[in-house]
Order: sequence, then C-alpha cells, then structure tokens
Amino acid sequence: MTTIELLAVIFTLLSVWLTTKRHVLSWPVGILAVGFYAVVFLKSKLYSDFGLQFVFLGQGIYGWIHWLYNREDKVHAKIGLMTPLERTFWISIGMWTYLMLAFVMYFYTDASAPWVDSFVAVFSLVANWLLARRRLENWIIWILVDVIYVALFAYKGLYLSSGLYLILFILVIKGFKDWRKCLVA
Repeated sequence: MTTIELLAVIFTLLSVWLTTKRHVLSWPVGILAVGFYAVVFLKSKLYSDFGLQFVFLGQGIYGWIHWLYNREDKVHAKIGLMTPLERTFWISIGMWTYLMLAFVMYFYTDASAPWVDSFVAVFSLVANWLLARRRLENWIIWILVDVIYVALFAYKGLYLSSGLYLILFILVIKGFKDWRKCLVA
C-alpha cells in the first residue's frame, strides 16, 4: 500500500457515495481519484487500467457538465433507462472493444493480466459512459466489474484497492436500488 493508493481509495469511495446520491460533485471528486489511480496502475503494470484513467478523465469532465445541465434540483441528476436497442449496442461495442484490447495487451505488452484487465477496463468505460448519461443500467455493469476487480487487485497485491472494490460492490448495489426507487417514484 502506498499513500497514492490510499488517496485513490478515499477519493473513489467519496465519489461513488456521492454518485449513489445523484450528487453533481461526484464528478470532480472522481476526477481526483482518477489521477491517483493512474499512478497506481502504471506502477502495477495494469496498462489497460492505466489508459482507462485518461478516458475516465474525459468522461468525468463530460459527466460533470452533463449532470450540471440535467438536474431535478440544484444537486440531483435526472435518471432514465436504456432501450433494448441501446442495451444490445453497448454490450456489442463492449465485447468487440474488449477482444481487440485484450489481443493487443496479450501480444504486444508485458501486461500482467491482459484478458481480465482489458475486460474490466472496457466495461468500466461502458458503465461510466452510461453513468454520465444517467442510465440506471450503469449500476448492473459496475456490479460485475467490481466483483472482478476485487479478485484482480488481490492477485496483484493491491489489497487496499481490492478492499475498496469490495466496498464499491456494496455501494453500487445501493446505488442501483436508490436510483431504481427514484425512477419509479
């Protein structure tokens, strides 16, 4: 465990907790977490996740702006559901992108877990995009990704991050339930 990893964990927890509340400040807090995790992943040779942080930065800026202009009130984002066509599209895009990235990571880098790392990196992008677009289904993808991250980080000796993703798993279940209630209400 390093100080950088500890800061990444703290800011990630705060960001996800704020997200479950649909609070617009979840995005700038998440941007800070992204910066810290970029350093952690580079040092751990989890290159897909390292690169993912730069995309998360862009998505964080987009999400922050999008949520600022699509609120129920001063702090709470409006949410919605995807259509069946959108679901099929995002699953298909995710799988193709995953296979391409995993192939590159496996054959052209010294990545330590190219197939798993690529899967969670790509589907984290999909989930985060759907989160920025305020779609309830983002939480379902985050549940899957978080379970895999717990195991991956434990395998890499990133025990604090593994514990974080165990806590995030619980938070994303809460987020899903809370958002679903808001959607029904």
